[in-house]
Amino acid sequence: MTCRDPIRQRRLSISMPSLVTAAFLDQIPATAPEAPAGAFDLPTRIVTVNGTPLHCFEFGEGDVVVFVHGSLGDYRSWANQFEAFSTGGFRVVTYSRRYHYPNRWTGDGNDYSTALHTSDLAAFVKSLDCGPVHLVGQSTGATIAARCASLHPEIVRTLVINEPDHAPWVLESETGAALMEDYLSRVDGPMIERLKVGDKEGAIRLFVDGVLGHGTFDALPPPLRAMSLQNVPELEAEVRCADRFYSPFTLQDVEHIEAPTLFIEGGDTLPIFRVIANAFCRWRPQTVRVVVEGAPHAVHVVAPEQFANAALAFLRPYRSAV
Repeated sequence: MTCRDPIRQRRLSISMPSLVTAAFLDQIPATAPEAPAGAFDLPTRIVTVNGTPLHCFEFGEGDVVVFVHGSLGDYRSWANQFEAFSTGGFRVVTYSRRYHYPNRWTGDGNDYSTALHTSDLAAFVKSLDCGPVHLVGQSTGATIAARCASLHPEIVRTLVINEPDHAPWVLESETGAALMEDYLSRVDGPMIERLKVGDKEGAIRLFVDGVLGHGTFDALPPPLRAMSLQNVPELEAEVRCADRFYSPFTLQDVEHIEAPTLFIEGGDTLPIFRVIANAFCRWRPQTVRVVVEGAPHAVHVVAPEQFANAALAFLRPYRSAV
């Protein structure tokens, strides 16, 4: 499938090894015994959070930046940001959320919710014992990061979010409700039907294409498609818990976010995400808002340089004095 968007066409042709340079990879220590096996995995260590072992990867020196991935993702989702942030004077920390690859499940997934992941994130940050951190989140990861910043302001120095997907905010307007109904009928409904019959790849294709544009899944390099498929069990848990997945997080709660906040949007994102962005920034008007033209929802993957440049320019004034 030919991608019409020039940014997407350029970025979807990448392969996982090219997300980071050879010089960067040479600096990474040998894979630890506990790290997962896989051609495109990075060496991890395990941190036990709320009784659950979570894989994480760390690189660089300086202020700690904790990356929080979205649905169908894991600690590798941010691979094309590692070099930019680490050379920019930050210590990169990325982890796989509970029920995401390669973490072993300690439950059946029926407790999957943004509250659970927020609690895990707060405990994970505290386990780093480094003081307040810079949180960077995308999609569901952005919702979790924002929720954490609201509930635990003492551990968040700054907040960078790319289009949180907190659906309840969409339903607060007639326009948003209509967009949600359209999205559910076009994307989530057909995807769930594919999952029911065991067509995992078909389900992921519907989801990815529905969010990022028709033909996107087939245009992804094999490693990124494989990563999505490895996280199908997480998506199944998310679907199973749909009625309780979004834990209470009101727009009034957004006002409680004390950390300086950057909101990164894709210029070609779905209208439903624009509704959320407008609502968030209306309730927190001091938020810095950056639009990356030509990019869809996953700006950090499709337009990695633009994402990194925007985030790093925002973060530099808030770094600790050396």
